[in-house]
Amino acid sequence: MKCRALVEASFLALGALALACSGSEAEGESGDAAVVDSLPLAVPAPDVQDGLLIVSPEQVWEWQESDTDFVLVDARDAIQYAREHVPGAINIPYVEIRAGGLLPPRDQRIVVYCSSETCPISQYAYEALDRLGYEEIYDMRAGLQGWKDAGLPTVLEADSTSASR
Repeated sequence: MKCRALVEASFLALGALALACSGSEAEGESGDAAVVDSLPLAVPAPDVQDGLLIVSPEQVWEWQESDTDFVLVDARDAIQYAREHVPGAINIPYVEIRAGGLLPPRDQRIVVYCSSETCPISQYAYEALDRLGYEEIYDMRAGLQGWKDAGLPTVLEADSTSASR
């Protein structure tokens, strides 16, 4: 799976960074604080569950607020989506994803979600996107319920304002 290769590459990069930062003056390296200060403060490792990259509702919200380029896909059916969804989400039901329907470009960062953490639809959608060649896929495993539990806003059926991201 391309996702696993991405995760492995991320961990290798983190390991190389840790090795580069672990030198000491006793090994002949300078202790110049300016060099250390120029390194990134932290590179968060992705959360991986069942071989999938998992993103929290809070992280998705942060990406939305910072105008990070990604597509938020609600993989539930059209009726559930119409009833309530995450602002900025587009609806591509899992059955359409699996069939290779109208999908974003393959180089696009994709975040999929469904109803809740116990709903497997987002995982199925993630795996279908992976098989179709998408390389940067995230599962907001907590789903719409996790989004609401985090106190984040939703778009309700009565609202006529839903935008694509």
